[in-house]
Amino acid sequence: MRTVKEYYLGAFSADNLFGFRMIISFSSIVILLYCIGLAALVWRAKSKGFENKFMSVLLICEGIKASFIIGSVTPDIRRYEWLQDIVWHWTIDVFFTAHITAIILYLCIPIYYRLNRLSFMHRPSFKKHAWYIAPALGITIWLLIRTVPAFYVSDATWVVCEEGEEPTTERWFGEDEEWRMGIEEDFKETGECAASYESRVTTQPPGLWAIALGSPLISLLALLFIRSSIKSYQEGDNPDFSKSLTSRSLYVGFLGKVIILLFWFVLLILISVVHGSQVTFVDETLWRYGNPDFTERMLFFAWIFSLTLTPAAIAFEAMMFVHATLKDTVFGIDNNLRKTFTTAVFTGMGVISFIVGSELMESVIGYGAAGGVFVGVSLLIVRKPILLIIDKASNRFIPSTHTPEEAAYIDAYATAMEDLIITPEERKLLDTVASTYGLNDRIVKQLEDEYNAILEEE
Repeated sequence: MRTVKEYYLGAFSADNLFGFRMIISFSSIVILLYCIGLAALVWRAKSKGFENKFMSVLLICEGIKASFIIGSVTPDIRRYEWLQDIVWHWTIDVFFTAHITAIILYLCIPIYYRLNRLSFMHRPSFKKHAWYIAPALGITIWLLIRTVPAFYVSDATWVVCEEGEEPTTERWFGEDEEWRMGIEEDFKETGECAASYESRVTTQPPGLWAIALGSPLISLLALLFIRSSIKSYQEGDNPDFSKSLTSRSLYVGFLGKVIILLFWFVLLILISVVHGSQVTFVDETLWRYGNPDFTERMLFFAWIFSLTLTPAAIAFEAMMFVHATLKDTVFGIDNNLRKTFTTAVFTGMGVISFIVGSELMESVIGYGAAGGVFVGVSLLIVRKPILLIIDKASNRFIPSTHTPEEAAYIDAYATAMEDLIITPEERKLLDTVASTYGLNDRIVKQLEDEYNAILEEE
């Protein structure tokens, strides 16, 4: 039986892609906390606004959806089965409740954002109640279907391997002895264990897959809702371009998520095609702990990489949701979100490049670390042009939303900074401009810092 130390050391070994899965698991927790923090920020920005309440609940649901592999953070060891029992309720009950609630909230978008063709839904009475009825309905639906065979994980077993011995199984929960023995036979067909490990395998009811895969499909409908909302706010006798910009940010968020998740669908299909059948928990375990050939090794990497796509899609979506909700109430939110996006994308590129380089070099010369180091150093050398490209992309996703007064102050400050020096007379003039436009010291400092940052980049 492995110790906790052995578990985590093994998780970050070269055989386990240098902890790639563990990094994703920890990142999913960070994204969950990130979404909860953003939800609190949105709620506090306008606590009486029903749109803010709606967005806060949706952000929490999306954060929970991103944490689907949180169980990998805890020791996957039979000795700590009691811990897995606790985490199990999060990965099943909480996770799928969030999925169902999110689907209902997607369908509520016409209530909070005007669509001309669905204008009957855009009512104050609906806005007042829909944001809390949706999670209540989501909880109710899950409680009603969780024991239905199509949605119920009936059995789970531990697969126990000692290096040089045949694998065995020990029941975690359930009563289907035939299923458990079938899993054991599947593992015994691979011969003696190539490494010592303990892992969990469960049944995979089709209903849960339908919910998990159905949620992204409903996102397509939400995307169409938001696209229609943009046009609705731009048309008519009284167009509201501020609301139109809000809908645009939501549209970019949904579009980004949909594109990433479509790539996820395609990747899963390609993995299944190369593998020759649908990938199961058994396949993943054998790829991870067995003695895989080069093709299986690449399939394992592609499978683990696919796990990054849902958290990444949700993180991007959450960022755009917050920009849509807070762009008019939290000063400088656009600039802060752009910096967060740029840093996250570059860091993710670095991690993936290191692992890919290591795997390729391992297959060529049998020493993977050399490839990882080479790719990492190369990425650092060319980081400036890469960061510039990412930053340009973030500027398109998250445009600046300065008020006319703020824009006028930036123009005045730019004129004063032509010689890169602010004289006492120029400072007095800038103070007068700020006072005239009603800009306090905090806003003035933020505007000047933004402009100075641009000068430094140039």
